[in-house]
Amino acid sequence: MHRPWVPAWGLAAAILAGFTYYSAASVTHGFLAYYAAARLLMDGALGPSAYDDAWFGAYLQQLTGTSIREIFTPNPPTMALMAWPIAALDHDVARVVWLFGSVTLFVAAVHALARERARHDPVPIAALLLAMLAPAVFTNIRIGQGYLIVFALLAGAVVWIARQRQLAGGAALGLALGLKLSGTALLLIIAAQRRWRAVAAACTVAIALALAVTPFIDSAAWWQYPDAVRAFVQRPSGSVTAYQTTLSLFRRLCVADPVWNPSPAASCEAIAFAIPYALIGVALLITAVFAYRSRDTRASLAAGVLLTVLAQPAAAEVHFILLGIPLLIVPLELTAERFTTGWFVVFAYPRLYAAWLLWAVSLRQLVTLKPP
Repeated sequence: MHRPWVPAWGLAAAILAGFTYYSAASVTHGFLAYYAAARLLMDGALGPSAYDDAWFGAYLQQLTGTSIREIFTPNPPTMALMAWPIAALDHDVARVVWLFGSVTLFVAAVHALARERARHDPVPIAALLLAMLAPAVFTNIRIGQGYLIVFALLAGAVVWIARQRQLAGGAALGLALGLKLSGTALLLIIAAQRRWRAVAAACTVAIALALAVTPFIDSAAWWQYPDAVRAFVQRPSGSVTAYQTTLSLFRRLCVADPVWNPSPAASCEAIAFAIPYALIGVALLITAVFAYRSRDTRASLAAGVLLTVLAQPAAAEVHFILLGIPLLIVPLELTAERFTTGWFVVFAYPRLYAAWLLWAVSLRQLVTLKPP
């Protein structure tokens, strides 16, 4: 079968391989959080103290002999499983394995997505290149974040469910849910479409991961986790424009802080949390209703992935790798560092607006196609 997009995919893959080789020699934050968590798991020492940022940062520095600090919050205890297979290696060797393994999964996932699209429509070369070479992709590689792996898992879920392989798709989604609690909105959308085998597979895999890790940790970590997430979301630093979320936007506009947000546009703290959650809730409800009525599986899955990103309370650039679209190529420094005071802050959220725009496009596709 003729696939005109394959050379572009190959070129982008080669560029990513070169950048990965260049980045592998660096020691940065990001990956070290996964590595330190995996070592705690391997040593049977993972417990509630991991959610103490000072304790975890000190442990990481002692473990790696570096001055780098990282946090485990707001990840679930199961996140430690992501780097567990390579935790016995020295941290610099483990980083090399992690990077090349992550990039391989990402490149393979993009190939699978392109093949799935080619079954129905031509694959836009520009969109393919932008998805693979977006700034978020390079940021994930440079710091060794785990969202290349999350991208591959959610891509697998989308492709397999679109091809009616519900058990495989649900299992991939369950891994993303279990490891990073990523994909909750997508789970709700496939439930709205009554894909019960996929829902059951996702829930089974996510619960199995939690049960598998619990005997090897201090189980009190599970009780500490929700409190740690709530405290993390409430931090004043959540208003910085590096977090491209609806919650961050409203906090930036409404909630003053002498360090993180000295010049908000208004004093409206009472609505800063309520409105974002309401918007996400309404968007989920609308999408679920039309997903229930629609026969367009791909549009439903696309909307679910977009809402997965939009529902994140603290989504930074690395999370937006899940979108892989041209709008997300806007460099962060062109906006986030310039529009930080008053009403100018509304210009500092290009990724957030792109995500909402793409959700609207996906919803339109659901609305225009009548149920069979």
